[in-house]
Amino acid sequence: MIEDMVGWLENIVLTVGYPGVFFTVALESFFTPIPSEALMPFLGYMAYRGELSIYWTIIIATLGSYIGTLPFHIIGYLGKDSIERFLRKYGKYLFISNKGIDNVFNMFNKHGNSIVFFGRMIPTVRSLISFPAGVAKMNFGLFSLYSIAGSFVWTAVLVLIGYFLGDGWEKAIKWISGYEKVVLFTFAAGLVVYAGYFIYKKFKEKKAD
Repeated sequence: MIEDMVGWLENIVLTVGYPGVFFTVALESFFTPIPSEALMPFLGYMAYRGELSIYWTIIIATLGSYIGTLPFHIIGYLGKDSIERFLRKYGKYLFISNKGIDNVFNMFNKHGNSIVFFGRMIPTVRSLISFPAGVAKMNFGLFSLYSIAGSFVWTAVLVLIGYFLGDGWEKAIKWISGYEKVVLFTFAAGLVVYAGYFIYKKFKEKKAD
């Protein structure tokens, strides 16, 4: 799969140049099965080969990454009312209480900047973080600012890794995949703990009744 993606990406970039970089990164940011752990280091490798400028690659890839987040943000923003109604009605079956929903909105009101910034550096989450930001109706200017900043850090690190590794750029895939597994495991463990706490709390409330 990686070989096919590399060949496809190389053809696009060599044919249309930086617009190809913008398009593929925007697609990666929206369509998660395209792995950034392979895409970004390969772009760095192409800069190492002299096919691209390292500076323009980072800038254009950052903008493409940001644009790719907007559809989820718009969907969340426009569908906020129906999503909230659904969660308040059926959320209890997903271990989501009304208080939990309010806490999420409050959390984005207080810490939305940090959530979006760091969320853009977490595999898988980085493609979806703009959705809850849209649902919480986070200020669009601030969302854009912190989304671009987070995208810049993630993009610059991965592109530079590919650039400095040169012909060994594929090593980055293993390194970043290891990072991704640790992050996703931590996230899954957090969900299990949260679900366990919620069940325990409900059981305690019923026992008290």
